[in-house]
Amino acid sequence: MSEKKEKPNYGGAGWHIVTNLATGLLLFFLGIYEGMYYHLGGYLLSVFSPYFIYNAGRWARGNILEERLRIRNELINLVQPRENDKILDVGTGGGLLAIGFAKRAKCKAVGIDIWLPFGGGTSMDTAEKNARIEGVNKFVTFKKADARNIPFPDEYFDVVVASFVIHMIKKDRIKALQEMIRVLKPKGKFAIIEPPRGIGGWVVDEKLKEVLKTMGLTDIKFQPLPVSYPKKRNVYIIYGKKT
Repeated sequence: MSEKKEKPNYGGAGWHIVTNLATGLLLFFLGIYEGMYYHLGGYLLSVFSPYFIYNAGRWARGNILEERLRIRNELINLVQPRENDKILDVGTGGGLLAIGFAKRAKCKAVGIDIWLPFGGGTSMDTAEKNARIEGVNKFVTFKKADARNIPFPDEYFDVVVASFVIHMIKKDRIKALQEMIRVLKPKGKFAIIEPPRGIGGWVVDEKLKEVLKTMGLTDIKFQPLPVSYPKKRNVYIIYGKKT
């Protein structure tokens, strides 16, 4: 009997399940407690509880690895990396994009992240292990670094990518985008996957396109990408080239 091949860990649904379930239960019991002992209006907190519990159930449906690999392939198909390209994956997590690009084109890839505790179940060790499992550890390196202060010189990379990262940066988000474009070579490719809306006023719209143009991108397009987690919806591949 052949041994079962080890699967990479690109961050499971466990973190999302636990946080949503815990939030839902906390709101439920806190609402009951507030309503019974302090003010009837406290019961209103419990109204929000079912949303988070339901959300936990949506994350628990399974097949999240397959979905992430599908999304990765969509991005790589759009970018079309070449063998001699140097790739930067910002907010790499478990190395999903960096490893994917290296597998597709045998190109050099760097993944950077700050790997916050409780930030999704990944770490630099996880990313390095994933690279070994996927057979591309000689092509991929990982470095702890902030998107707002990327430790590479100007015009160093042929491709800069990120997946569900930029909308989560509330403070100095513009600085992160500027840094990503700064390290991109002229005619280099910029491609990030983001939801249409997010925290801190993040919106994928014409205003964002104008901001990216002022930073030096051209041929900018927002390509819809259907995803299934935590619910069926469209996100966007935001793509452009540096002038």
